[in-house]
Amino acid sequence: MSWSGFGELDLTKVEASEGSRRLGTGTYTVKCVAAKVESYGDKDQNKRVVADFEDVDGSGDIRMNFNVHHTTSAQATEIGLRQLKSFLVSGNHKNPDNPGDVLSLVGLKCSVYVGMGKPWRDKDNNERQQTEIKSFKPLSEDGASGEKSSGKSPNKLDDEIPF
Repeated sequence: MSWSGFGELDLTKVEASEGSRRLGTGTYTVKCVAAKVESYGDKDQNKRVVADFEDVDGSGDIRMNFNVHHTTSAQATEIGLRQLKSFLVSGNHKNPDNPGDVLSLVGLKCSVYVGMGKPWRDKDNNERQQTEIKSFKPLSEDGASGEKSSGKSPNKLDDEIPF
C-alpha cells in the first residue's frame, strides 16, 4: 500500500472504531484478548506483562500491567508477580507456576473486581484517577463468575440503622 496524499484516501472498506470503553467499577467476567511483554523505565530495563481484557458481555475493556522485573523495587516485582499468578490460577492456566509463552494468557477467562485506582498526576500536573483491576477470581465450572456480571457497583451499605 502506498501513500499518495490525503486527497486520495479511500475509507469505503474501513469500519469506524468505537475506541476503548474502559470498564467502570464492579464485577465482570472477562477474557484476555491480548498479552505481551514490554520494557519500560530508565534504559528499558524494567519488564512488565501487558494484558488486555474484554468483558464477555460487551460492557467494555480494561488493561492490566503486571510488573515482572523492576530493577529498583523488589516490592513492585513481588506485587506484580502475585497479581500475575492470581490471574493465571483464576484463569485456569495449564501451568500457572511456569506459564511459558506470554501468548498462553490469551483466551483465559476469569472474574475480576474493578475498583478506582489511586489518584495520580499526568505530565501536565493534572490530577487523574481511573479504574483498575483489584482482584481476580476463578469462574465456576459452568463458566459463570458466581456473582452477577452486570458491571454495577457493589451494594452500598448506607441504610439507616434502627437504633
